[in-house]
Amino acid sequence: MDQDGASHRKIRFKRRDIKALKKFPSAKGRAHRVLRRSRLARLIRWSLSAIVGFAVILAVLVLGIQMLGGSAVGQDRLRLEAQKALTALAGFEVRADMQDLRLVLNDRSLVALEVRELDLSQAETGKMLIKAEALRFGFRLLPLLRGKVEIGSAEIDGARIDLDNLSNRRSEESDAPFWMRPIEPRSMQGQFFDGLRRAYALTERTGTRYITLRDVEVMTGGETGRNVRVDLQASVNRTGKLAFEGELTLGERSVTVNGEAQRPKPGGPINSLLVEVALPRNHLFPLKLSRQVYDTAPRNRLDQMKLSLTGSETEIGKGELAFDIAFKGLTVDLREDGVITGDGQISARVVEDAEAIAIRRANLVIGRSEYDFNGSLGLIDNDADGRPVYGFDLVSRKSTVAADDVQEGEVPFAARMSGRIEAASGRIIGETIRIVTGAGQISASASVTLEAGKSPGLSLAVYASDLPTAEVKQFWPWFAATGARNWVVANLFGGRVTEGNLRLRVPPGRLGDGHPLRDEEVSGEFKVSGARFDIAGTIPPVRDGIGMVAFQGVDVDVSIEAGTVYMPSGRTVAASNGTLAIRNANVKPRIGKLGIDVAGDAPAVVELASYEPIDVSSVLDLSPADVTGTVKGHVVADIPLSDGIPRDRLGWRVQIGYEDLSIAKPFDGQSVTDAKGTATIEPHRAEISATARLNGIPAQLDLVEPLGKAEGGRQRKVTLTLDDATRKRMMPGLEDILSGPTEVGYEDLGEGRRKISVKLDAAQLSLPWVNWRKGAGIPGSATFVMEEKGGETSLSDFVLQGQTFGARGRLSIANGSLASARFDSARLNRGDDFAVSVDRRGKSYVVSIKGDALDARSVIKYYLGKGGQSAAGDDAASGNGLELTASLSAVSGFNSEVLRGVTLTYASAGNAPGRLKAGATARAGGKITLSRGNGTVDATSTDAGAIMRFLDFYANMEGGQMRLALSEAGKVLSGSVAAQDFFIVNEPRLRSLVAATEKGTGDAEVDATRVRFERGFSNIRKAGGSLELNNGVLRGPLIGTTFQGRLFDANNNVSITGTFMPLYGINRIFGEIPLFGNILGNGRDRGLIGITYRLYGNLDEPQLEVNPISAIAPGIFRQIFEYR
Repeated sequence: MDQDGASHRKIRFKRRDIKALKKFPSAKGRAHRVLRRSRLARLIRWSLSAIVGFAVILAVLVLGIQMLGGSAVGQDRLRLEAQKALTALAGFEVRADMQDLRLVLNDRSLVALEVRELDLSQAETGKMLIKAEALRFGFRLLPLLRGKVEIGSAEIDGARIDLDNLSNRRSEESDAPFWMRPIEPRSMQGQFFDGLRRAYALTERTGTRYITLRDVEVMTGGETGRNVRVDLQASVNRTGKLAFEGELTLGERSVTVNGEAQRPKPGGPINSLLVEVALPRNHLFPLKLSRQVYDTAPRNRLDQMKLSLTGSETEIGKGELAFDIAFKGLTVDLREDGVITGDGQISARVVEDAEAIAIRRANLVIGRSEYDFNGSLGLIDNDADGRPVYGFDLVSRKSTVAADDVQEGEVPFAARMSGRIEAASGRIIGETIRIVTGAGQISASASVTLEAGKSPGLSLAVYASDLPTAEVKQFWPWFAATGARNWVVANLFGGRVTEGNLRLRVPPGRLGDGHPLRDEEVSGEFKVSGARFDIAGTIPPVRDGIGMVAFQGVDVDVSIEAGTVYMPSGRTVAASNGTLAIRNANVKPRIGKLGIDVAGDAPAVVELASYEPIDVSSVLDLSPADVTGTVKGHVVADIPLSDGIPRDRLGWRVQIGYEDLSIAKPFDGQSVTDAKGTATIEPHRAEISATARLNGIPAQLDLVEPLGKAEGGRQRKVTLTLDDATRKRMMPGLEDILSGPTEVGYEDLGEGRRKISVKLDAAQLSLPWVNWRKGAGIPGSATFVMEEKGGETSLSDFVLQGQTFGARGRLSIANGSLASARFDSARLNRGDDFAVSVDRRGKSYVVSIKGDALDARSVIKYYLGKGGQSAAGDDAASGNGLELTASLSAVSGFNSEVLRGVTLTYASAGNAPGRLKAGATARAGGKITLSRGNGTVDATSTDAGAIMRFLDFYANMEGGQMRLALSEAGKVLSGSVAAQDFFIVNEPRLRSLVAATEKGTGDAEVDATRVRFERGFSNIRKAGGSLELNNGVLRGPLIGTTFQGRLFDANNNVSITGTFMPLYGINRIFGEIPLFGNILGNGRDRGLIGITYRLYGNLDEPQLEVNPISAIAPGIFRQIFEYR
């Protein structure tokens, strides 16, 4: 016969099948008693005989089994017995397709029927029930020896079982998998005990006391059902005790199962039940990592998990079930978010006719937190598709929450949660969640969606109001907005959350997929008051703060509406309008952007800015003790939120406004007090704009100062308001050309060069070499670059600007005095176009003026003006010598007169009147000359009217020749002036005299609009700001006059008296008569008829007074009527 099949049967060994060596007989100790030889020999002979006899019986039995199984008659009998056994096992008619049957030895029944490659299906429907590699039925030995076949055990190897078809459910029952079928608590314990009774009935029906399943895959039904691999041994003894043990494997997770049930009476109630399901260590989170990468992988572990089921029946259909689930040593490594450890236990009870499963205790300990609930779970309804919906209601009277990463103490609370479970869709919905603490409450709703092979989906909405910040931190779920939570836990303390909410909505498979939550998946905000905000680094926290923490996705925004920063020194700074923006909080390195307004005393603000990560003191040598005043500002800084960020990657900026700021320590050698302005300080530069007092001088500062190791970029713009004394101390040598208050701008250009800008509106600017000045109140400005080298100061790029004046050039100052000046382009009045050069030679200045045009009115006023200084002593008074040369194409004077081809030379030693020589041509071609020297001044003009108008001496003279001859004695000029053949045109006072004469004499009218004079003469004396006339006379064909008096004095007043004589050509004949001439012509007047007059008042608008009676008093009698 063919023996190959039996010799190659696959055998599987479990760990429990391997016995310890100490249990084998060979490990037992030798007997200490020594038998006598005769008794030992008899024992050996008896033992050998028994062994040989048993072997012979066994060999005969095996031979018989082989002969019976191999014959055709034997095969038919075996198939019949197998069919009966399979029908009895299924409980209904089945059809069995068997490839091979044989009788084999069995460890339990000695003889067993082995069926190879079995396909078992329902006889009626043809549905597959079991496909097995091998199925063995063990026969009881004694009945088999008597010719009766009774099955004592059953073994299935390598099988696949369809549990739904094998259960022979009726067609009207649900096709859903068993875990999706409604579970009604009132019938739950009955269904469970009924299942046990069916197991008892199976053993009774088949007579089988032992059932073994090896490598059996149980199909649980449904398209999404997951198959369970089963390895199980079960037995029933004669006393009704059902015992089983084995291992169930679902995917990669395995559990061990063992238990026992006791039914003393066949068909009676089951009076005890105990089932224990245990999870092997670390099988909840199987790790498939090599040793090389394990150190960087999450360390997830579950030391122990156990499900215990106990129950009993008082009578069939009436009893109770109790569930107890416990786990210990749960460790979940969340990497950056820490490690969660926990233990838990759930105890539940079900009794007959109960509406819900009573959860007696649900205790969960996670880290330092402990949650203790009780409640109920039961079927409440079916959905539209008839799928079950369960409701739950859990209550905790005393639980505590204490997150591992929260410093504050644990928070006791009471809570209630109610909701429903939609098993078909895998959703657990917490419709109402209310948490009550001793200080406030939290309301929430949540839902969990479970999908096979994916992480749970989660939806969460939380609302809190008027709750201590510490409690909110404890209740904030670690998986919701991790970045925002981490910041709040580490940096927010005390105070209360006046209002807060959190929204989380993620689909299944989203959590743990390696990507951060998006904006639409998580968001929330918490408004706080009276809290402490820790900012960063060593910066003192903001206390008594009012603000808000808002988050969305991986972005966090912290705002501080108001608060106070308390420094260790006791100083305080008011903080407001603060923001801390954290973008991509899930990415390292994490850097926040801080912006906050600060206000307080200057020492407090400086101290605040000296803390890390800003640390202004590291780049600016300034301590709190060095400053006084008040400061308001805005601080912007990069805040490191993770370790290992280099400081040079952190930017910051401090923008402040200050008042009454004074710095005790000199700043760049300057004392700064009473400052008001703004400053912007960054790691590499500081920008300052302020009004202050520099060394006691009012100033406007605009500075850019490089800080730390920064090079270049230094800018100094300082505007000083200087009076004469201050300016002389700072910029000596300018007092000769500048006086009065000025605003001086100062800009440091580096390398000893400074750009100076001067606002001259309130100052007087003078150019003594050309006798010009800009008066106070006339807008003007000057800019130049000042550079000091070896005691010499140069003013380059000099630009003087005004509405009607300007100059461009350069100056040099040495030893406190002007050394040289070059003005390539200059104008003192509109229309000017000339250049000036000045050089100092010893104690003298050499001045050269060249150009196309010059308005000389200011020079004329200075030298010849009424009340002006005499030219005689100017240079002597100054003590400086002067050499002046000028060559100008045109020189403008008064009354629109222009002299052409003007040349001038002047030289003075500084201690005596200088020598002057000048020449020009009038508009009509008349020549003009002027010379001064050796104590005399001589001037001639062939166009006397032009020079008189040019000098603004008398505008109504036309034509004529004039000669001036004066002598100098100190500051006094005296001499005479004479003119011939000239006209007086449109002189109103002359018309008045003519009119008065005509009324007195009745003579015909004289045309006074243009009157010719043959000669004019007067002695003159100029001294002390006045000009006196003596023996003055004007003679013409028609009229004449004599005069004497003061033409002007220091107050610009005129006082002249004289006699006006009409028809002077005839009238003077009477004065020529011998003997009677002096009587008839009044001597000097030489006229018979004359009118005395007086000219007085302001020279610009003088008053004329005449005496008409004097016209009828001839000759000598007129003296009676003269003005005195």
